[in-house]
Amino acid sequence: MLDRRSFLATLPAAALLARTSFSQMTPPTLGTQRAFIGSTGKEAQGIFSTYFDPKTGSFSQPEMAAKLPGNDSMTLHPERRRRLYATCVVDGIANVAAFEIVDTPDLLRPINRETAKGMGPNFLSIDPSGRVAMEANWGSGDISTYTIAKDGTLSPLVEHIEYGDAHHGPAPAQPHSRCHSILTAPGGRFVLVNDYGADRIYIYALDAATAKLTPHDPPFYQAAPGSAPRHLVFYPGGKWIYCNNELTNTVDLLAWDEKRGTLTKTGSWPTLPADAPPKCRTADMALSPDHRFLYGSVRGLESMVVWAVGKDARLQQIQQTKVDGVENRCITLDATGKWLIAANQRSNDVTVFPRDPKTGMLSAPASSVKIAGACFVLWA
Repeated sequence: MLDRRSFLATLPAAALLARTSFSQMTPPTLGTQRAFIGSTGKEAQGIFSTYFDPKTGSFSQPEMAAKLPGNDSMTLHPERRRRLYATCVVDGIANVAAFEIVDTPDLLRPINRETAKGMGPNFLSIDPSGRVAMEANWGSGDISTYTIAKDGTLSPLVEHIEYGDAHHGPAPAQPHSRCHSILTAPGGRFVLVNDYGADRIYIYALDAATAKLTPHDPPFYQAAPGSAPRHLVFYPGGKWIYCNNELTNTVDLLAWDEKRGTLTKTGSWPTLPADAPPKCRTADMALSPDHRFLYGSVRGLESMVVWAVGKDARLQQIQQTKVDGVENRCITLDATGKWLIAANQRSNDVTVFPRDPKTGMLSAPASSVKIAGACFVLWA
């Protein structure tokens, strides 16, 4: 376990020097929304802090908040919103880091960091009680859990579950398990783990007091062979869940039975037009604040698809448009619902799309900001 002093000692000297410039950051104006932008890849530098102006649809100049390699995912504590948790890579091994969001000169003050043992971290979440942090590794196909103390400190690793290659899908990209997301299911009693490599969504009973996971019966939902379930979006009410499948480029509607702890597929929709080129892959999804529209991004075609949400959460496609970037990793909507933001890793940018809240339709990008390896946007 690394405490704050030890954690600081592991940070590169450049990261410590960068803190001296934080007092120069332009103060936010009234009505702006704070965001942290994560980055990953060879040219990535870490987590950046910026402010979004919903009147103009533009971000302020990003400032370095934490030098953190391999920052693919971040989340805020559900109750103590000034505590931020992030994935990172240290000496090739996945880690989870805890920070306090503070005013200048430190934007993100380290609390501690813990190993996740695996490789290729790409998802992090906290259960609704705020007592359990959960992390998923795509590279090594495993998950980890931690307890969170009242002061925000992460415990040493509690659970580390490795799935290996005993079960894997038929596609070349599925040689073994590849865990792509881990989330607490609606109701807070179960945890859902999307295994891209095994075409499964594992179901666990969660003990929030200890961060222990117990395989449920049934232990998983079996997705279509070669589909590669990637991310989940929960529709309000706790009954419906959207799952995007990376390799078949589809979005499935799953019925969640919270009492029984089961998932049942009730519908599926394509994300691509009929003439789409090969080797496209779905990336992310986002639900509008009023829950009337669902948005999805697709890499390869570098596109965005918009659906209207109808009765029983069923979808009707209303728009296909360009994402205006390369290798989208994250899409999200601002608090006003008037803007959709897309983080594009290989074009090294974050683009902002105007959105009509009444029709759900997107217009051409209004602005963009450059960040090397941009892959995640977290509103704070």
